Amino acid sequence: MFDLARIEGCGLVARIDYHEAIGSTSDRALELGATEETKLPLLVLAERQTAGRGRGTNRWWSDEGALTFSLLLEAPAERLPPTRWPEVALAAGVAVSDALRALAPRAELHVKWPNDVYLAGRKVCGILSESVPGWRDRLVVGIGVNVNNRGQRPGDRGQWTGAREQGVSAMSLVEHDGVARDLTTVLIAVLDEMDRRWSDLLAGEFEKVATAYRASCLLTNKMVTIEQPGGSVVAGLCAGIDDAGRLRVQTERGEVAVLSGTVVAWEGRD
Repeated sequence: MFDLARIEGCGLVARIDYHEAIGSTSDRALELGATEETKLPLLVLAERQTAGRGRGTNRWWSDEGALTFSLLLEAPAERLPPTRWPEVALAAGVAVSDALRALAPRAELHVKWPNDVYLAGRKVCGILSESVPGWRDRLVVGIGVNVNNRGQRPGDRGQWTGAREQGVSAMSLVEHDGVARDLTTVLIAVLDEMDRRWSDLLAGEFEKVATAYRASCLLTNKMVTIEQPGGSVVAGLCAGIDDAGRLRVQTERGEVAVLSGTVVAWEGRD
């Protein structure tokens, strides 16, 4: 169980919407975000999520021991216009990786553009940033972290039973080092780092996020293949991100800056 009193002391939380079980914390946050009187920032938190969503058609399950939550945030247009909203997922990735690095100093953590965190080459966290329909100054950041859940149990035949996405090799903190962690402590660590990175974005200081992102980018100097909206494909050598958070890819026709898309293959992937 979460210690809600401790969580309420976080600077990024004005209200907590808590559930023992829920379909999707992000769906709930989008629902509440459509209501004018909703107090922000809002944390939607669940012990268990049964119908979580990832990018596109991906699904994110969570079993006992996983950390799943969504933040409903206010993004004033004069400080963070919608054109800059792609920066949010990158900032959240940096926040999660920094928080987990403090909790597991020996962990090999990287951020994978645009919205994942990897531990020892396997996915430990997924992030999904969405706008609230009908609002130009509200967005939802959904985060799922594999903490104490394990990938296999007796009789599972190797199937991941905790938080996962289809077709993605996953890892949890406890599988990495055998240490079970208090979920409230992990959540507060992530919220504190997210508060700091959110402040950077609102202050127009994305360069701070970009610098941290470049230092732990999983794809830099690797061959990548990216599927873009509309079906086009970009393939080449990744050179990290630019100052706007776009992925730089050196192709046969020159460098391309990719604003959105899904990295479907990269050098060294299992």
